[in-house]
Amino acid sequence: MSTVPNKVAIVGGGPTGIGVARELIEGGIEVDLYEAEADFGGVWNAEAECGRTYESLHLISPKFNTQVADFPMPESYPHYPNHMQMLAYIRAYAREFGVYDRAHFNATVRKLTQEGENWRLQTRAGHDELYPLVIVCNGLQRVPRYPEPAYSGDFRGEILHVRDYKSASQVAGKRVLVVGGGNSGCDIAVDAARTAQSVAHSTRRGYYYQPKFIYGKPTPQWMMELGNKFPTKEETLAYIEEVFKLAGYDGTDYGLPKPDYPLDAAHPVMNSLLLYYIGHGDITPKGDIECFEGKTAIFRDGTRQDVDLVLYATGYSRDFPFLDKGLLDWKGDIPDLFLHSTPRNLDNILFMGFINAAGGLGDGLKTQGLFVLNYARALFGRTSGLEQFLKAKKTDTPDLGQNYFIDSYRHQWEADLWKLLGHMRHYRDMLGDDADRSREAAAE
Repeated sequence: MSTVPNKVAIVGGGPTGIGVARELIEGGIEVDLYEAEADFGGVWNAEAECGRTYESLHLISPKFNTQVADFPMPESYPHYPNHMQMLAYIRAYAREFGVYDRAHFNATVRKLTQEGENWRLQTRAGHDELYPLVIVCNGLQRVPRYPEPAYSGDFRGEILHVRDYKSASQVAGKRVLVVGGGNSGCDIAVDAARTAQSVAHSTRRGYYYQPKFIYGKPTPQWMMELGNKFPTKEETLAYIEEVFKLAGYDGTDYGLPKPDYPLDAAHPVMNSLLLYYIGHGDITPKGDIECFEGKTAIFRDGTRQDVDLVLYATGYSRDFPFLDKGLLDWKGDIPDLFLHSTPRNLDNILFMGFINAAGGLGDGLKTQGLFVLNYARALFGRTSGLEQFLKAKKTDTPDLGQNYFIDSYRHQWEADLWKLLGHMRHYRDMLGDDADRSREAAAE
């Protein structure tokens, strides 16, 4: 075992881990990045256990705000790249900024334990090092979640979680019930309808469905370009809803329940085909499930559906198997992280990339990376800015939209992206006067 002074360990080689590594490297901080798989990619690494892709998958965020501004995607990429193009982009980004040179692959972190003011990091590959700062970037989509409490009864068909869905061939000729109304549930219901004998889609609430294009532009771009066209946010949202309705994307026109929350109070569902398929009878919308009897699903409205396969698109739990759960303070069933990144009770570990937000990767990757850079510099230099920040994180409660979003497990991690990034810039400045701020401004 050796001690690595003023060197940062990053756990995870998905997009966030790579983005943080880039900023640290360019800021002159030594980095070791530990990735469990044989190459970078995280959820986009289709060949790896951590991969969460399937054959027809495309991004739900458009190219213009998924790419990092100073490293644009190829001109040949469409507005919504597919998962293979996204993987190629992530790896090209890592090569361009020297992250491959700092990476240890096939190096699953086995244990992360405190030793004095350092962390002892051990991997299954035999690494055993001490680091003064660790950045955890092991991703949002770790352990599959299922409805809690579980539906009663005995279902005698197949059960699949979206983690293991790879192709519509898995459901060919089967009567399928997709459970879950997020983007994965909607996208996979549409994908399954191409080959399945029938597809039913069970959701617990009403949703706003957003098309991927409005006026020939990616919808997020059109929404951003509205700017200050209307005096209030409420008027802007009303106009957007009116446009969506005229375009055929009001779920109530297809018999679906009306959402009981504002348009921007839940993570957006970007899907141009779900309502189209419902309108053509290729997907049958259903409410919440009451119970199962053999191969029959019984819903709370009393209707029944014969099913061969239940496909759960019910999300994931965050998981840090290498870290003693008791080391973190918890708020309900998630860690209590200031700015969704910084434990209030620990000063030498950060958790980056653990947010849901309406935006693309490129909207915030650099801001998050530069926040980590300034934090590392302040921690290693024991600056007065660090002391200010450590005090602030115990007392401040910045508005990230946390009291606005709907009440669900997933939305405990939801943030108003622009508020979050604004607060990150504020606290980054508190940590130290960063000469690299001009680099961020030039890249945005």
